[in-house]
Amino acid sequence: MASRGRILKYLAAALLAAFCLAFARTDTTEKSMVRAILLEPGEEEWTVGLLYQAPEASADSSEASDGIGFAVAQGTGLERALDNAASLLPLEANFRLCDYLLLMPGGNWQTLSSYESLVLARQCGRTSAQLAACDFTCQELSEATEEGEDLLTSLLQTLKRSKRALPRLYETRTDEGLLMPCLTMEETTLSVKPEGWFVSTDSSEEWDAQKTAVYGLLTGQGDTFTFWLGEHPLTLRRPLLGVEKTKDGSFAVHLDCQTAADSAEPTDTDLARLGDLCTQLVQERWSAGQDLIGLGACAALRDGQNAWLSPAKNACPQLRTDVAIY
Repeated sequence: MASRGRILKYLAAALLAAFCLAFARTDTTEKSMVRAILLEPGEEEWTVGLLYQAPEASADSSEASDGIGFAVAQGTGLERALDNAASLLPLEANFRLCDYLLLMPGGNWQTLSSYESLVLARQCGRTSAQLAACDFTCQELSEATEEGEDLLTSLLQTLKRSKRALPRLYETRTDEGLLMPCLTMEETTLSVKPEGWFVSTDSSEEWDAQKTAVYGLLTGQGDTFTFWLGEHPLTLRRPLLGVEKTKDGSFAVHLDCQTAADSAEPTDTDLARLGDLCTQLVQERWSAGQDLIGLGACAALRDGQNAWLSPAKNACPQLRTDVAIY
């Protein structure tokens, strides 16, 4: 009897494994796995592009691989354009592995908010998707794809290498603005521009390379940050930010960094200038309604909740940023 019981247990385990395998195949390999969504609003119609992984190309992997396709369609609204693009896929669209959302020319804060609302209503994507901008259109990407067979795989790989610099869709709920890396395309070659693309509730604009690097240094958004403060580039990495409220009510901001292996060694003048650039950006963002480095929380932690500072209610406090190399 004991032997028969063991046989039944093994049989039950085998049946369960077979069921799970069948379910997994149904949920992934028998559907077109959308890996990235491209949003391009227009005056009359939206354009939506879908980077998808063909069912036969290891679609259940989070790694970029061959078998990537691109479908692009238009519609009178976001939802209709998305449905039209999804209808072009070989099989039913599955958004479980949709890791990236790309904002095309013409996109803005409202574009991101509209898409997030659609995701929450229809589960046609992920609110944790990472964001990037592009200076090319869906049509230009589609045409370049015909000439470069590996372009779409390269696009996913470029996004993966930039993951530390990519904000997430749910961060739009703060209404404070987001800085996104911007992808550019020359013929069939993709790269990330040194300039970033900043979007907020009332603006959508390109930031120059230096301002983009300062923002990344203060927020830790990225891997390395390059500045031209003299004749040679200064490249910093691994920033450690500390904020301290002093007795006179001002703030001391401490930024400790490492220099990259191929970077010039900074002088005291370089570090002082970089500190001034950091202070200026914090003040600029405060005036725009964004507490970039948490000054308000620092004040409340030191002096109690009633001491909380807000860009909406308070003028930017006095601060100084000191940059050091460790």
